[in-house]
Amino acid sequence: MASARLQPAPGFLRRSGVLAASNSRSARALLCEITSRARLTPTRLGGLEMLHRGDDHFLRLLEAFANADHELSVEIYQVRRDPVGRRLLDGLADAAGRGVRVRLLADAFGCLRVADWIEGLRERRVEVCWYGAWRPTTSPLRRTHRKLVIVDGHTASIGGVNFAEEFSECHRGPLAWRDVSVWFRGPAAAVLRRQFENAWHAEGGRPGAFLAVDPTGDEFVAVAGGEDGRTGHAATWQAMVASARFEALLATPYFLPDAPFRRTLIDAVARGVQVVVVIPRRCDIRWFVHAGRRAYDDLLRAGVEIWERCDRMVHAKVGVVDGLVAAVGSANLNRRSFYGNAETLIVSTASRVVDGIRNLVTVESAAAADVLRVPDWRRHPTRDRWAELLAAPMASVF
Repeated sequence: MASARLQPAPGFLRRSGVLAASNSRSARALLCEITSRARLTPTRLGGLEMLHRGDDHFLRLLEAFANADHELSVEIYQVRRDPVGRRLLDGLADAAGRGVRVRLLADAFGCLRVADWIEGLRERRVEVCWYGAWRPTTSPLRRTHRKLVIVDGHTASIGGVNFAEEFSECHRGPLAWRDVSVWFRGPAAAVLRRQFENAWHAEGGRPGAFLAVDPTGDEFVAVAGGEDGRTGHAATWQAMVASARFEALLATPYFLPDAPFRRTLIDAVARGVQVVVVIPRRCDIRWFVHAGRRAYDDLLRAGVEIWERCDRMVHAKVGVVDGLVAAVGSANLNRRSFYGNAETLIVSTASRVVDGIRNLVTVESAAAADVLRVPDWRRHPTRDRWAELLAAPMASVF
C-alpha cells in the first residue's frame, strides 16, 4: 500500500513562529493552568537530560548502577531474558555485590516468563518484590506499568523503556522500538522515591533509609500519580489538551481513549487547536490497533489529526502543548493507564524536553506517517471492520 507522506505542514511553521514568541513566564502560566486543572502540586527538578535512543538509556543505566553509592531502587513492568535484560540485571547484582542496597520491584504479570530468573537475583544480594503477585484478595488487573529508577535517592529516570532488546538499535537496527527517557535530580526525584517506597512497602518490602535530597532545581515540573502512582493520569492528559490554545501533539502506542478524553480532543479542535495523535501501525499488540480504530471516525470528522506511523513501533507516551509544556512517562492514552495501573508521568516546561518531543512528532513522525483523512478512512485498505468489531469490547477493560 502506498502511504500518504506528510512533511511538516505550513500550519506548523506558522504556529512555530507564534510559539517562539512566547516567553518563559507564559510557559509557567500554562504549567500552572494544567496543574490547577489536574490538581497536581508543582515542584522542581535539576540536571535534566532527555535521551532519544534506547541504547543511550541502557548505557546511562549501567553507568548509574556502577556509580551508585548507597541505594538503587528499580520498578519495572517488563524484563526480557535477552542480552539487554541480562546485562542490566547483572549491573544491579554487581552493585549489590559491592554493598549498595538494590531493590527490584517487578510486575508479576509483565515479568511472568522470567520470574524464576529474577528470583535467582536474591542469591546475589538483590532484594526482590513482586507487584501484583497473585493472592485471593488481589485483583489480577492490579499492575505497575512504570519504568522507574532512583539512584541514591537524588537522581531519577522515567519513561517507557523496559529492560528489553526491542528498544535497542544495536540489536534490532532501524526496527527498534522508538521511545524516550528522562533523567533528573532534585525534589522531583524525591517525589518518585516516595511513590516507589509506598509501592515497595505495600508488596512487603523493607523500608528504605533516609536519603537527603538537594532541594534546589532550575526547572518547574509536576508529577502525576499521587502517593502510590495510581491516580491523576487521566486528569493530567485531559488538562494538557484542555489548556492548549494553538496545538496539542500526542504520541502513544496503545490508543484506546475513553469517552471523556475523546470529548476533550474534539472540544480542543472546536476551539481552533491543532490536535495531532501519533499511533504506530506496526504494533506488538495488534488488537489494540483494531480496537482503537473504532474511535477514528468520530475523531477524524471532528478534525482531530491521526497519524499512523508506518516505519517502526512508537512506544513513547508523550505530549506537548503550545510548544511550552511537555508530558512524558509511562501512562498510555487508555483506561488501564488512566485509572488502573501504577504509572509515572511528569509535566515540565524544560525546553530540552519540549523541543525534543515536538521534534519527534513534527519532523520524525510526520515523515513516516500515513495521515488518515475523511472520507478516505472509510475505505482504507488496512481496515478490517470485523477485527474492529471483535476487538471493541476490550476497550472497556483496557
